[in-house]
Amino acid sequence: MTPRRAAGIALVSFLLAAAFALGLFLTARSPSILPPTSGQTAARESQPRAIEEVREALAGSYYRPVERAVLEQPTITGLLRELGDPNTDFLTAVEYDSLKSRTARSYSGVGLTVEPSRAGLVVTSALNGPARQAGVRRGDIIVRIEGRPAGKLTFDQALNLIKGEKGTVVHLTLRRADHGPLRVTVVRQEITLPSLRARLIRFHGVKLGYVRLLSFPDATAERLGQATASLVRRGAQGIVLDLRDNPGGLLNQAVRAVSIFLEEGVVCTVAGLHQEEMTYEVTGSATYPKLPLVLAVNRGSASASEIVAAALQDHERAVIVGRRTYGKASVQSIRPLSNGTALKLTTAMYRTPAGRDLTGYGIRPKVRVGDDPLTDVDEALRTAELALLDQIAAT
Repeated sequence: MTPRRAAGIALVSFLLAAAFALGLFLTARSPSILPPTSGQTAARESQPRAIEEVREALAGSYYRPVERAVLEQPTITGLLRELGDPNTDFLTAVEYDSLKSRTARSYSGVGLTVEPSRAGLVVTSALNGPARQAGVRRGDIIVRIEGRPAGKLTFDQALNLIKGEKGTVVHLTLRRADHGPLRVTVVRQEITLPSLRARLIRFHGVKLGYVRLLSFPDATAERLGQATASLVRRGAQGIVLDLRDNPGGLLNQAVRAVSIFLEEGVVCTVAGLHQEEMTYEVTGSATYPKLPLVLAVNRGSASASEIVAAALQDHERAVIVGRRTYGKASVQSIRPLSNGTALKLTTAMYRTPAGRDLTGYGIRPKVRVGDDPLTDVDEALRTAELALLDQIAAT
C-alpha cells in the first residue's frame, strides 16, 4: 500500500486506558469533586438513543469485529464489559468535559504530577501552584484524600477526589521520610499548563540542553523546535528530551516532534478494521538531524510519547534511558453522544517503524535506570546526561 503522510489529525488522540490522566496535572473544570453516582450514570447510559449510538460506533468504527452478543447487551456498561477493552470507555458529561479541557493551556487544579503506589499516590513533581504552596513536595506520598485511605482507592477514584472547581478545597494527608503524617489543605486554582519546560545545563564542563515534555497537546512540536533552537544558540551541544510521565496526546504532534530530529523515514503505521492502513512519515524538514539526542522514559510514558521514543529508537537516532514504558499501542477516537456524554473507543492499532507492537511490552531502554523520588538527585537524568556526553564525544 502506498504510504500516506499525516496531514493533521486533531481529533485523534492517544490516551491512556482508564487512568489516562497518569502523569498529567490533577485538574478538572467539573463543579463536582466526585463523578456522578452510579445511579446517575446508569440513567444516562440506559437512554435508548445513547445505547444505539454506542452500538453504531462500535459496529462501524471499532478496530476489530464486535460479536453480535456483545452489541445486544442492554446497557452501555454491560456492552463495554463484554467488549473487554480497557481503552474503550463511556464518559459521563463531566468526564467528557474534563477530557476536552486537557488540550487547553490552563486548568483548575492543584498542580501535581503523581504515580500510583500501594500506599496511595507518589508525587513525582510539584509545580509552582497551590499544592506546592501548601507544602507538598516531590517524593511525598499522598496517603489520605478527604479522610479516605488513598491506597484502597483505584487510581481514577483517587484522582476524582482531588479534582475540583477553582476556589474549592481538598484535604490531603502526606507521608514523608523522617516525618510523621502531614495534613495539608489545598485550594484549587487556575494553573497554566507547562507542557514543555527547557533549560541549559552545564555538565562536566559541557553545555547540554534539557527539554521536558509533559504531554503532546496542539503546538507541542512547534514549541519543541523553538526550545531546541534556543538551547543550541546558547551553546548546547546535545539535547536530553525527557518524556517521563508523559501520557501522550495528539498523533500529529508526535509525528512532527520526530520530524525535528529525523530527516527521513517512517514514524509509525496505523491500521484498523474500518481504517485504511496509513504509514506516517516524517515531514522531511528536520532542523537538527545530527544533534546528539538522548530520551528519558519511564512507566508513565505512553502512547504519543512511546511513538516518539520508538521511532527515534528504531531509526537509531537517539539513545533511550530510563525504565520500560507503559506499552499502549491503540488509537482512540472520541464520539460525542446525543445526551451530552461520549464514547472513547479504540479505532486502530499502531506499529513502530520496525513493525513492533508495543501492547503490554512498551519500549525497553538501552540504559535501564530509575529515579528515586526520595533522593535529591535525579538518577535517571544524571544517567541521561552521561549518555549524552558519550554521544558528543563520539561525534
